[in-house]
Amino acid sequence: MQYGTAVLLISAVIVKLIGALFKIPLSSAHCLGDEGFGFFSSAYDLFSPLYSLAMAGLPVATARTVSEHTAAGRYRDARLSYRLSRKFFLIAGIIGTAVFAALVIPFVRLTDATGKTAPALFAVAPAVLFSCILSAERGYYEGLNNMLPTAVSELTEALCKLILGLGAAFITVRLTGSTVWGAAAAMAGITVGTLFAFLYTRIYAKLKGDGITAEMLENSPEPQSGAAALKKMILLTLPIALTSLTVNIPPMIDALTVKSGLERLINGGTDLRGIYRSVFENGDMPDLSAFPVLLYGIRGKAYTVFNLVPAFTSVIGVGAVPAIAAAAARGNTAELKKNINTVLKTAALISLPAACGLIAIGGRITDFLYDTEASAVIGGEMLTLYGFAALFAGFLVPLGGILQAVGRQNAVLLNTAVGTAVKLIVNIIAVSVPKINVMGSALGTVLCFFVIFLLDIAVLIKAVGFAPDSVNVFLKPLVSAALCGLAARLTVMLGSSRGVTLLAVFAAALVYAALIIALKTVS
Repeated sequence: MQYGTAVLLISAVIVKLIGALFKIPLSSAHCLGDEGFGFFSSAYDLFSPLYSLAMAGLPVATARTVSEHTAAGRYRDARLSYRLSRKFFLIAGIIGTAVFAALVIPFVRLTDATGKTAPALFAVAPAVLFSCILSAERGYYEGLNNMLPTAVSELTEALCKLILGLGAAFITVRLTGSTVWGAAAAMAGITVGTLFAFLYTRIYAKLKGDGITAEMLENSPEPQSGAAALKKMILLTLPIALTSLTVNIPPMIDALTVKSGLERLINGGTDLRGIYRSVFENGDMPDLSAFPVLLYGIRGKAYTVFNLVPAFTSVIGVGAVPAIAAAAARGNTAELKKNINTVLKTAALISLPAACGLIAIGGRITDFLYDTEASAVIGGEMLTLYGFAALFAGFLVPLGGILQAVGRQNAVLLNTAVGTAVKLIVNIIAVSVPKINVMGSALGTVLCFFVIFLLDIAVLIKAVGFAPDSVNVFLKPLVSAALCGLAARLTVMLGSSRGVTLLAVFAAALVYAALIIALKTVS
């Protein structure tokens, strides 16, 4: 388990760094700017739940099925599951793409009075299909505990997005002067990336095979019927796929509520220009009608930084599923407990220091990364709030993976639904308060993830009959992370330059590394 998780984690770090190299220049004043990034974020936030479903949900369902079959020596059933998943996910991708494209115009009319988000949404629609068919390939090899195809295909996808998407956006803005079409070009780069990633996995399958030998097949029992296998896969896939949406609830709800809520504020007489006048330089104050998209773009910048936390920890859940499912199937409580504690502690070691760092110096981070005062100030306040959300968000996908592996995916789905309701209610109420406005989306995210985390932990304890090791899994990493955040906060008091911000990050990292060693957090 640890080797597979390590491969995916290293890949995730590289992929997310590439993602940052894509989004940060894309959002700069030299490319899309705050308003143009608002168009991009609106499209991306609607697409990202579907992408997460295809990349984090569907592969897990396939991986779990294949892992169970191979653990029992049923290699013919494993291959049957692979063939069925390819057909099933192809059909799901075709239907998903058609539904996505059909809903573009109604979505734009509901959430964006300007209608300028539509080109970006249409540009990314084919990626729904490519992501679905890619998920069957990734899930099969993950079930065989071969994480290399997933890792390399993720890198392929990220590099295409960076080179083709960012390049196309810059060229389009230069040629047309339109950030609307620039945002569409960037989304088209994402579509091409998913296509190239799928082509890589198919080439890998043709050249390398799956490692199942003729002798293994000969000694394998006869496979179950195709109809029975398909029924089992569908029943398993649907709840697992839906639970994969957990960390993508906030952008999905934000896409539906934030811009429309800000437009209602303006129509009701709220002067957002007056509220934010101090963060815009003289002569750069945008028109009042542009504020919903502009503020949404700044929200997207802050969320991009925050989302690195659950993105890194999400691969831990993927890598954990085969090992935890196998331990649960064998009834090996000691191994199950060890694996669960390992997964959660790994998530804690990554997410807690990042969360405390965002809380401590969120404003300095946005000032370092982005090139407008509005992004630094407004985005910084939002990133600080997102830091509190990161305390819980980093655990959600690993927890979901654990609960799926022990057969409690339906409970995770219910918990996610409760969190969704919390997020929706808080968004609608908070965004409608003039002094809170766009900050309401960050507040809703904090409460959403907090509720889901508590419910998932309660279900986990009930499902496995024991609680995680609270001292080693949670307390020691949290103490180390809090002191690391304090070190960052004290360091930035030395000055306001970007050099001091970098120094604060390095100082926090050194303090954290020293503390997790001193407290014997890492074994």
